Amino acid sequence: MASTSATPKNALHLAGILLITLTLPATTHATSLQLYGTLDGGFYSHSSKTQGHFIHPGTSQSTPFSIRSQNSGIGSGLKDESKIGLRGSHNIGGGNRIFFELEEEIDIATGHRSRDRGTRVIGIGG
Repeated sequence: MASTSATPKNALHLAGILLITLTLPATTHATSLQLYGTLDGGFYSHSSKTQGHFIHPGTSQSTPFSIRSQNSGIGSGLKDESKIGLRGSHNIGGGNRIFFELEEEIDIATGHRSRDRGTRVIGIGG
């Protein structure tokens, strides 16, 4: 037989949700929030070969040489830059709104900011 009474833990959880809901201000103003971005990355591999002749100093003898190098790994921004952003607006009445856009380039291979570049726009307008 299933019990319909709430356990003390569930009752506290429901009471907490009710308290938060009642303390939030009721507003009729519209708010818009958007998370966006482009993640571009992948595995890259680059190999090269350099050939030539080493001429021994003081002689006319030469020795052929060949150098091979290979570089591979995970890269970010292989085709486009990787970025993540957040933009939003909030109507404040009278036909006006507050808006913002925050955007940052990121290196998805390391998780760090790529450069000290980003878009930061904050304003009030109609």
